[in-house]
Amino acid sequence: MKKILAASLHTLALLLLLLSLILLHFSSEGSLLSVLRQPDYFRSDSFESEFSEAVSDIFDYIDLRALFEKNGALNLNQVVAQAEERGTPVSYTLNYLIRYARSMGYYLNAKNEIQLDERSATISPMEDEKEHPIRITFRAYMPDYKPLSPADGLSSLGKLAQETLGYLAKYYAARAEFFDQDSNLKFSVRYTSGEKSMLYTNAADMTEAEICALGSFLSTDSDSLAVRSNLRTAPANIPPLLQARNPYADGSYTMAVGVNRTLPAADAFSDAAQRYESSRILSAAGLFLLLGSLLLAGGSYVWLLLLTGKSAERKGIVLYPADHAPLELLLLLFLLWFLWTNRLAPVFLDSLVLVIGELRDTDFWIALFRFLFCYLLFVPLSLSLVRAYKARTLWKASLLRRLSELVRCYTESAAQTAPRFYSLLLFVLPNLLGILLFLLLFLHFLQNRSLRAFFTALALLCILALIDFYSWRITAGLSEAVGRQVRAERLRTDLITNVSHDLKTPLTSILNYVELLKREELDNPRAQEYLEILEQKSGRLKTLTEDLVEASKASSGSITMNFTELDYGEMIQQALGEFEDKLSAAKLTIVETLPPEPLMIVSDGRHLWRIIENLLNNCCKYALRGSRVYVDVYRDEDCAVCTIKNISASPLNITPEELTERFVRGDVSRSTEGSGLGLSIAKSLSSLMKGELRIEIDGDLYKASVRLPLSVES
Repeated sequence: MKKILAASLHTLALLLLLLSLILLHFSSEGSLLSVLRQPDYFRSDSFESEFSEAVSDIFDYIDLRALFEKNGALNLNQVVAQAEERGTPVSYTLNYLIRYARSMGYYLNAKNEIQLDERSATISPMEDEKEHPIRITFRAYMPDYKPLSPADGLSSLGKLAQETLGYLAKYYAARAEFFDQDSNLKFSVRYTSGEKSMLYTNAADMTEAEICALGSFLSTDSDSLAVRSNLRTAPANIPPLLQARNPYADGSYTMAVGVNRTLPAADAFSDAAQRYESSRILSAAGLFLLLGSLLLAGGSYVWLLLLTGKSAERKGIVLYPADHAPLELLLLLFLLWFLWTNRLAPVFLDSLVLVIGELRDTDFWIALFRFLFCYLLFVPLSLSLVRAYKARTLWKASLLRRLSELVRCYTESAAQTAPRFYSLLLFVLPNLLGILLFLLLFLHFLQNRSLRAFFTALALLCILALIDFYSWRITAGLSEAVGRQVRAERLRTDLITNVSHDLKTPLTSILNYVELLKREELDNPRAQEYLEILEQKSGRLKTLTEDLVEASKASSGSITMNFTELDYGEMIQQALGEFEDKLSAAKLTIVETLPPEPLMIVSDGRHLWRIIENLLNNCCKYALRGSRVYVDVYRDEDCAVCTIKNISASPLNITPEELTERFVRGDVSRSTEGSGLGLSIAKSLSSLMKGELRIEIDGDLYKASVRLPLSVES
């Protein structure tokens, strides 16, 4: 019973020890002792590191604002690089390089990190290297760059686009950190020369003194060149960095950076403060758990050493078969196991990752598993050695004792022979050869994977069975979820269609009776007014039901398309003629740009007319009265594009994606007529015609583009 209790306590101590190591490793922010000694986050190394990174981001913003911004907005027409392409000088704008990077599959994710989607790439790296070799002569983001020889600057257009995208990502990251959301860090950098001044700040309503009064601060100016700060270690290179970015040759500068210690905003500093506080608590708990588990492990291990070999039923020390093994063999076994865990731990971790998912910091987990595997053999091995020592058989079973006995016997026997040297040589030489052969076999064993494959085969089979089981469960779950989604979508489509059809019967009766009432001679003017309202609302309800049916069919793809060759420009011109009176009533002026030659497309004429009709109806409903509507038809590579641009009468506080959803309208007050289905129908019909409807919103500027494939002849 005591042995079971001691073993249970030792197992518990081992688990607690592993838990404390994991807790200390993943919870510590920097040095464990520094985290425990410093309870104030704003006096910690973590805060000062975060502060230094923020100051570095400020300088990045200063460098990149002039490059990427114009009048407070992103300047896509900015020339950011110049190069020689096959001997011809070429200038590249930011917009061109972004589009080229996108064609290679590069894009920026939500964290402003460059990602690569090879599936969406239309240009491979090999094609880029082959078809677009360039020699870079100018980079706007590296103004000091100058090629010194013909070989300098050799690159490709794709690499230049990726490099530019990296600097753009820095700019977006700085904007997101300081401007796109509320920040606890406020800064002001001002350059002045006489009456000229340039200001970089995210706190225009605060003075430099107010910024420094926020709590943790850093400030300097060109007069003193001293960095004033209440940080423990303030960056000393701030003045030369500011001077290097001074746009005025004889100008002065001031800089103030402060962090509000109350942390009212949710940003990187508030997140780091929460992590630091959690780290302090977890580190203290982990350290307490580590000390406690070490004491418990040491005490229970000593208790196991005292109890091992003893038995209440038998006197003396009870030995097991393994306790009779030679000491050197047991030590060699432990050494081999220790060396083999160097390969076993990564394999075990890879198998574990397949079951539970990715684990961060694999080196730590490999070291932890190595410790666990070694300890699992160390405990029974040490207990076996202690039992052999208690039974006084440790030295008796030793191979070294047997070898020493053999050497002593052989030496004594050799003393009786002549010459003695040859007798000793005949003993030493075969042993040396045997040891050398053992070492060679041992090295071969370490390099041979057959033993590893033998021991891991059964574990791999179990892991494979678990992986297959979980893969089957995941696949079945995904299939069931997709099936439910498809059934729900079909049910919703059927419901809309059935309800719309059910509404048509009473609606038709209402319209017929309205028509009959109009033929009656109603002398009451109020009755005439009511009849007109009834006719108007019933007509609107009819339009809504028809739009619902059409939207349902378009989204489900159950519309039959009759593709023919059409002149896109002529179609747009006819539509503008049809809408001339309606546009004039809305006080809108059409500015059209049509191609001089026929632009033939493959499309369904009736449904294309429906798309154009919806877009022009939207102009009549939502465009600013007295403004112009720009209609352009042009060719773009293998597509024909029609763009319609107008100024919205109401603020467009909505994203283009939301605008193409069902029942979404351009006016939030919903004071105009319409069902909110027009753009949704147009988008679905465009997709069915192998085209695309793109909506772009820039302030009050609304732009709709319908891209359709060209015919083969075009």
